[in-house]
Amino acid sequence: MNQRAFWNTVAASKTFSHPLDLGRFSALVPRDRRVLDFGCGYGRLCRELRSAGYPNIIGVDSSPGMIDRARAENPGITFEVLESDTLPFKAASFDAVLLFSVLTCIVGDAEQRSVVREIERVVRRGGILCASDILLQKDDRNRERYDKGFRSFGRYGVFELEPGVTFRHMPRAWIEELTTGFTPLEFLEIDVTTMNGHTANGFQYWVARR
Repeated sequence: MNQRAFWNTVAASKTFSHPLDLGRFSALVPRDRRVLDFGCGYGRLCRELRSAGYPNIIGVDSSPGMIDRARAENPGITFEVLESDTLPFKAASFDAVLLFSVLTCIVGDAEQRSVVREIERVVRRGGILCASDILLQKDDRNRERYDKGFRSFGRYGVFELEPGVTFRHMPRAWIEELTTGFTPLEFLEIDVTTMNGHTANGFQYWVARR
């Protein structure tokens, strides 16, 4: 929410590319189930799911600019602007949730926990969460950014992309701690391309609501 102005500014130009494994998803989530894309951006994953035969999809994002683009590019899919940290949905109202490249945009531990608690609230027992994001990197460029960020923000893995815009890369142990309300299914390390065109070591974590 704090970086809404940044995402509005880049909404028309950025491309996201964390891959969605439709084969794995369809094996876990039947096509008639209700799916939420939390932090949907311009609707890329919602479009992929609809093309794969999932009609019951909702995308939410805190950036009105991203939602405007999503609606323009994906008519027929429901997109909503997330106006607060609380999702506007009843408990246990979704069968699956996607959380792609969202945690990296949230610097604070408490704020990340809040997001995962909200997802835990709205997904039914046995429902699926797939979180895809970026792990701590080991290259010199990123380690230099982490060291600088630690001096400024007191947390290793946080860095300033540009003045006033911060991001966070995370260790696997923290992701597992965040999702203790879920049963682990599979943790996969994957190569991803960041929105600025860099190759990074990422992950996709598949879990089921306890």
